[in-house]
Amino acid sequence: MMFKTIVEREIQAIIYSQVFQISFLLVTALFIVGTISYVKSYNLRLEQYSKHKSEYTNVLKNIAENNLTRFAVNRQRYVLNPRDTGFIADCKEKYLPNTFIHSAYNVFGFEISSSSVNQLLNKFQELNWSFIISLIVSFVVLLLTFDTISGEKEAGTLSATLSNSISRGMLLLGKYVSVILSVMIMILTGVLISIIILLISHLVTFSIGVLTEILSFAAVSFLFVSLIAAVGILSSVIVRSSNVSLLISLVFWLIFIVVIPNSSIFLAKNVFTIEKSDTVNKRISEAKADINRNAPPGSWSSNSSNPFYPRHELRAANQTNLMNAEKRIQNEYYSDMFRQFEKTRMLTMVSPVCLYEYMNEAVVGGGYFRLRKVWSDLHNFQPMFLQFFKDKDANDPDSPHWYNPYEDYSTTRKPVSFEEVPLSEEKRMSFADRFSAGWRYLLITAFYALLIFFLTFVLFVRYDVR
Repeated sequence: MMFKTIVEREIQAIIYSQVFQISFLLVTALFIVGTISYVKSYNLRLEQYSKHKSEYTNVLKNIAENNLTRFAVNRQRYVLNPRDTGFIADCKEKYLPNTFIHSAYNVFGFEISSSSVNQLLNKFQELNWSFIISLIVSFVVLLLTFDTISGEKEAGTLSATLSNSISRGMLLLGKYVSVILSVMIMILTGVLISIIILLISHLVTFSIGVLTEILSFAAVSFLFVSLIAAVGILSSVIVRSSNVSLLISLVFWLIFIVVIPNSSIFLAKNVFTIEKSDTVNKRISEAKADINRNAPPGSWSSNSSNPFYPRHELRAANQTNLMNAEKRIQNEYYSDMFRQFEKTRMLTMVSPVCLYEYMNEAVVGGGYFRLRKVWSDLHNFQPMFLQFFKDKDANDPDSPHWYNPYEDYSTTRKPVSFEEVPLSEEKRMSFADRFSAGWRYLLITAFYALLIFFLTFVLFVRYDVR
C-alpha cells in the first residue's frame, strides 16, 4: 500500500509539473504532424510504386510472350513496395537498397533507387513514432529525472520523506516507476491520436499483424523509457547538485543518443574496413579477361539464324564461366558488406537509441532485417526460376539446350504465357523471424536498465540526505 501511495503521489507531481505539461503538448503535436505528413507521403509513394509496377509488369509480359529465353536472361529489377507500417518506424529504409537485380541465372546485386519527386527531400528525417520517442521523449525523460534525488535534497524534502516508515529502496523504485508510467501516458496518448488519424484516412487496415506490431512497439518503447529513466535517476544520485545532474544527463544524451548513432559510418570505414567497389570491379574485369584469354577458339563466334551452330556451345560455356567468376567475387563483396554492417551494429549497441532502433526494425520487419530477408528469398527463388526455364526448354525440340546466361542463341525462343512465369514476391517476416532478429537487443536493453537501476540503488543506500 505504501508503494502504491508513493507512485500515485509522484505521478501526480510529475503530471502537474510544467516540464511534463509542455512536453506532453509538444509530443502530442509531433505525433499529429508526423502522422498527417506520413499519410500524404505514403499515398504519393504508393501511387508511384503502383504505376511503376504496372508499367514494368507489362514490359516483362511482352518479353515473356515473345521469347522465353530473353525473359530468362533479362535482368529484372525487383523494387520493394512502400511498407504500410512506416508510421511506426521508417527504419531508415530510404538509405538502404530497395531494388534487387536478378535473372533466372543469378542474383546480381542491389541498389538504391528513389521514386521520389524530389530526391533531395530524402535527406530530411520523417516524424515517425520511433523517431519522436528516440530523440524527443528520451530528452523529456532526462528532464523529468535529473533532479529526482538531488533536487529533493536541495529542497530539504528528501530527509523529511525518509523520516517516515519507508525504505530507501521503495522510495527509489516508486520514483522510477512513476516516471516510466507518466511518460508512457504521454506516448500512448500520441499513439492513440495517431491511430485515429490513420483510421480516418483509411490508409491502414488494422489487421492482427498491424495491431501486434503496435503492441510490440509499445512494449519496446516501455523498455527504452525504463533505460533512459534509470540513467536520469543515476545522474541525480551520483552528485549533490541538480545543476550538475542536469549537465551529466545532457552529456549522456548528447553522446549516447546523438553522437554514437551518427558515428557508425566512421566506425565502419575505420574499424571494419572492406574492399572498395572500384577494387572489386577491377578484380572482376581481370578475372573475365583471364577467362577470355583461356577460352577455346570460337567461343565468341555466333550465328543468330542457326541455334544449332556448333560454336554456340563454346559461347554458352564461356559466358557461363564469365558469369560465375563475377558471381563469386560479387557474392564475397556483398558478404563482406553484411559483415561490416553487422559488426558496426555490435559497437553501436552501447547506445540506448541504437538498441531501440534495432528493436523497432525487428518489430515492423523493416530496415536491414527486411533487406537480408529479401536478399535470401531471391537467392532461394533464383534456382526455382532457372529450373522452370530449363523444364520449358527441355520440351522444345528446336532448342540445343546450351544454356547461355546472357544471350538467346542456344535455348528455346518460343513464347510462354505470362501467367505461367514465376515472379519473385516479397514475403512479410513472420513474428518468429522478428523475435529471432530482435531478442538479443531486448535482452541487452533490459540488462542495461536493471544494471543501471541496481547501481543507482547501491549509491542511494549510501546517499547522504542531509
